[in-house]
Amino acid sequence: MKIMVLPGTIWQVPLMKKIKSMGYELYLANPVKNEGVYEIADHFLETDIFEQDKIISYCKKERIDVVMSEECDIATDVIAKINKEIGANSISTEMADLFTNKFLMREFCKTHHINPIPYRLCENMNEALEFYKENSPKIIMKPLDSNASHGVFTVNSELDIVEKFEETLRFSRNSKRVLVEKYIEGVEFTVDGLMTENGHVTLAISEKEHYKHNNNIANALFFTQQNMRFDYDLLRKTNDNLINATGLPFGLTHVEYKFYEGKYYLIEMAARGGGNLISAIIAPFMANIDNYDYLINKTINPNYNCKITADIDNDRTAILKFLDLPCEGGIVKKIAGEEYLANTPEIKSYKLNFSVGDYIHQPESDSVRIGYYIICAETRSRFDEIIKNISDKVKIELEDKDNER
Repeated sequence: MKIMVLPGTIWQVPLMKKIKSMGYELYLANPVKNEGVYEIADHFLETDIFEQDKIISYCKKERIDVVMSEECDIATDVIAKINKEIGANSISTEMADLFTNKFLMREFCKTHHINPIPYRLCENMNEALEFYKENSPKIIMKPLDSNASHGVFTVNSELDIVEKFEETLRFSRNSKRVLVEKYIEGVEFTVDGLMTENGHVTLAISEKEHYKHNNNIANALFFTQQNMRFDYDLLRKTNDNLINATGLPFGLTHVEYKFYEGKYYLIEMAARGGGNLISAIIAPFMANIDNYDYLINKTINPNYNCKITADIDNDRTAILKFLDLPCEGGIVKKIAGEEYLANTPEIKSYKLNFSVGDYIHQPESDSVRIGYYIICAETRSRFDEIIKNISDKVKIELEDKDNER
């Protein structure tokens, strides 16, 4: 069995390692050989993932059985198109469109009466301004199919549209139009799941927090089985019903919601696992299942059947925490406490995207945050202990000593 994975970044490494552990021959396609990634594969194709004709030709020549990806929005429709051409098991291109095009998501909710909200597809700035006048004082402006929050803006005035419309438009990849939506107040959640032959199973739920300087960029995703302030059983039911209604045949899912006046409203959904290792580390930990094992087996064998049940009767607690600064930025003078991040068993992954001497600043999108850590603890009390230790031990000192974290 020959399996190709694309792209080839650190976020695909867990899937790649799982494929190799199952004894399959691994191919990797990516524009560059990322150190620590390409070495895992048996074969490497140097190519942009959007050069689909080149990849299809290579797959046919090498007799590759199926192409897979994970934690990557922009690969969803690419994978569907390539697998269709090589006759491999995959979601359809139409299904890929539904799970990547934010306008189609809004249309789906409206058609199926799943807590729809006002929205409009705009080809020009005047249409966006018209929608704002009808739905002020606040709306959201989004590209149709961007990733990592690129081009997403909260609009509080007509001037915001004038200043940001063209930037939002640039991040719409496949259709140069912009989606505007009525702004829904409330707390935001992420829900990771798995579509099986027996229906969709919700695996892990997080309550999101956002950076103060940009409330469209998350700085923490806090995972628990229940939440005293919000009905997670209702959220599981809402999420499972939504994904089941789409007809998605199989695969991992990642969906974002906002809770407002007793209802969970869809923000967006994806036919892939949550990024930044949520699906690789946190979702299987919280649900106590091997989601990658199921995904790979179902991909290579459409008749594969395995009963999946999420284990939620426990006190497991997890977090994906992104680092931030108490100031606009500065030059890093000292990093303290990294040994604690490296040596604590419950800290499953961490990364500092900077070194001493680097200039760091508050992130402008999801893809340029300065670092993160992931905690997976069996109990809330142990989780709280680790959080306190990180707060006490892990410090980023800037050259200006008043700006120390």
